Amino acid sequence: MTVKIFILALVKSNQMWESSGMMKTIICAFVLGAGSLAMAQGTNNNNNNNTANNTARQDELEARVKELETPSNTRFWQCNINGGEIMVAVDRIGSISKTQYLLDGGLLCTEVTIDTLGGQSLTRIYHVVPATEAVAANAATKIVDRAKEVLDNTSARAGSRLHEMVQKSYPTTTHAHTVEFRVMQLQDLEALYSSLKATWTSGKGRTFTIR
Repeated sequence: MTVKIFILALVKSNQMWESSGMMKTIICAFVLGAGSLAMAQGTNNNNNNNTANNTARQDELEARVKELETPSNTRFWQCNINGGEIMVAVDRIGSISKTQYLLDGGLLCTEVTIDTLGGQSLTRIYHVVPATEAVAANAATKIVDRAKEVLDNTSARAGSRLHEMVQKSYPTTTHAHTVEFRVMQLQDLEALYSSLKATWTSGKGRTFTIR
């Protein structure tokens, strides 16, 4: 009788152990599944946020283009930048490009170039700022802002806005068959490139003005 009770207890113990192992397996599977679901939801949220941000930026860009652009002679893309003027025959545009690069001295340059078929010079339109302005605000940015303020005041006394002028190294760029323009707001340069690209692809000229 005692032996029979012992055997029954042993069998029951094995059943409980097996049941416990199954429960552990189920719990582990649930935890892993919940973790994967959370990661998927997080990825979807990030993708949705990125899509929303890209859409908002595109809407802002299109709105800025409409502000600065007007219809004009269909044969030409004309651009007025701080008193300077560019006029390019649409059917003579050979290539356009937009790129970013770092210059000596920690300057970040965003540049649009226009190459014309048979042209003797390359047109460069750029926006340049200290690289510290392209990252989160910090003490270095405040120093840059202070330097700009000093430069603005000095320029005002001299009767010109020196910081808005094209920066050249004589004779490296002045004799390199390039025509250069400087844009002070990056958003305006982005809008300019959008206008130029639309002109080239559509074959319809327009006038773009940055004051």
